[in-house]
Amino acid sequence: MKKITSLFAIVFITALTIFSGCEKDDEAKIGEWIIGTWNVDRYVQQDFEDGTLTSESESTDQGKIVFREDGTGEDIGGNFMGSEFTYTNTDEALILTQGQTTTAFDIESFSTSHFIFSITDTYTGGKSVERWYFSK
Repeated sequence: MKKITSLFAIVFITALTIFSGCEKDDEAKIGEWIIGTWNVDRYVQQDFEDGTLTSESESTDQGKIVFREDGTGEDIGGNFMGSEFTYTNTDEALILTQGQTTTAFDIESFSTSHFIFSITDTYTGGKSVERWYFSK
């Protein structure tokens, strides 16, 4: 019985160490993947009334955006933020601050070569979704 208890304890501690280690690795990757210069490939705005798409507009080739390792960034071309900004990011959100304005965007997908983020404004009976598509 002591051997089974000891074996269970070893397996439990090993599993705990492995899963804790993976979580920290994922957090590090999330913080690093965004660093670099990205092409702003596409911007899409969709408006919905009572769950039905009522309008959609799209713009392509909107310039470039730079995310630096020190948490600062720059909109090259001025079509996204307009100039320099600061940022933080998690696996779920990209938070951009320019002057006194801070905006939190939902990260929909990300990798080392592309990412998509969006912001949704809701109002009585509808919503507006803005979505940006980036690539390296």
